[in-house]
Amino acid sequence: MKKLIGLLAVLILMVSGCGKDKTSDESNLKTKVDGGEVVVRISQDMDFLDPHKALAAGTYEVMFNVFEGLLKPNSEGNLVPAVAESFEISKDNLIYTFKLRDGIKFHNGKYVRVEDIIFSLTRINGDFPGNSVVKDLAKNIKNIKKIDEKTVTIELKKVDGIILSKFTIAIIPKDVVDIEQSPIGTGPFKFIEYLPGQKLVLEKFSDYWIEGVPTIDKVEFSIIKNEQSSILSLQRGEIDLYPRLGSTHIPTLENTHNIIVTEQNLMQILSLNNKVKPFDDLRVRQAIAYAIDSQEIIDTLDAGLGKSIGTNMSPVMKNYYNAETEGIYTHNIDKAKKLLKEAGYENGFEFTLSLPTNYRFHADTGVIVSEQLKKVGIKANLVEVEWGTWLKDIYAGRKYEGTIVALDGKIEPYDILNRYISDHRRNFMNYESKEYDSVMKKITQTTDEETKIKLYKKTQMILAKDLPVIFIMAPSGIIAMDKDLRGYTSYPIYVQDISTLYFVK
Repeated sequence: MKKLIGLLAVLILMVSGCGKDKTSDESNLKTKVDGGEVVVRISQDMDFLDPHKALAAGTYEVMFNVFEGLLKPNSEGNLVPAVAESFEISKDNLIYTFKLRDGIKFHNGKYVRVEDIIFSLTRINGDFPGNSVVKDLAKNIKNIKKIDEKTVTIELKKVDGIILSKFTIAIIPKDVVDIEQSPIGTGPFKFIEYLPGQKLVLEKFSDYWIEGVPTIDKVEFSIIKNEQSSILSLQRGEIDLYPRLGSTHIPTLENTHNIIVTEQNLMQILSLNNKVKPFDDLRVRQAIAYAIDSQEIIDTLDAGLGKSIGTNMSPVMKNYYNAETEGIYTHNIDKAKKLLKEAGYENGFEFTLSLPTNYRFHADTGVIVSEQLKKVGIKANLVEVEWGTWLKDIYAGRKYEGTIVALDGKIEPYDILNRYISDHRRNFMNYESKEYDSVMKKITQTTDEETKIKLYKKTQMILAKDLPVIFIMAPSGIIAMDKDLRGYTSYPIYVQDISTLYFVK
């Protein structure tokens, strides 16, 4: 049997610069306060409160505080025990045995049982509209067996080289009536209230399994789509924490708020619908890549803090990132014009560039991109789209020509790259490559970490050359906080961990 520690070691992402709270050195000058309420600005609404249905990164960002799986990610990029206290894997990599943590409770006060584990991992079947990670796990489970009151074994149909990260899927009570209306998990905060389009409120879970966590009594995630309104609320003291702050606001806020700068596991892209002319022509996509000056965008909108990327992975994923993809398409107007001419668009063309209204950063990027494309004769007609419409028509319906958005990273590299698999439900760019599909399949069939790293780097090079989208940058993460708020911890994934926060006086 392979023990927990050895297996988790191979998943370390070697994340650097992910940034603990830089104000911690000042904390010894003030006294830590137990309790208090925090208001966090978020820019988008939840899609589902049911953790097995949620697709949007913004939902996971918030509900990370409510739900936990058998395992969970920590701030260093490791998978660590959560609902389970330990696990073992059989030599043939087909049987996973989990031992539950002593005394762990759900928010309704009931103890977590093996039956809850079995229910959580088997409720997704048939046409259940779950997210892809949940559905992939469910499809590969051959049998789940209760060994005793604390132990459960999960037998797979086939070896899955990326399965450990899937055991972060939320564990929920078997007897829950409607998880969408009453989200119940084991996390440090419990659900109190949700007003669609306005706010989601959570309260400290006093029976949380980690003693002394959390410190904050209550947190409100305030949904404010307009950036300027959010900044004004922050300055008035109505907001205590503002993640993903635009760099242009740093000079205004640095004397009145704590400013933290981190690296993010996030990739900003210009997505082009590969099944819509003229973007079905590689030469056109290459021309656009040469026409766009990523560094100008980084310097203008991210204070030079972001990093240019050549593929769909952030450099923060140091073990897996393929640095050889950088610089394949450097800014070159002449090459762009030559490729457009070869493709039959010597005089350029027009297309609609859809921009999500709740992300000012992407909308502003669109303005710069449109000006850069004019230099090679391409006219991008900018249209701002509400987030709900973006999710429905562009992300799910694939009814668009071009759009700018950021793709969130995951703990498991496969979950960052799988959206480009030809038949993947999240492949909204409509990319198809038999070679790419084949390499991605090989990754799932091996448990050797070194082999997987080589395959991951190969997939990134395929994307760099095929250009299903134009890879712009890995934006920096800028956070503004109340001067008396401490303990912010950033992750190499898209979450806001409120359990580490506390006030000082």
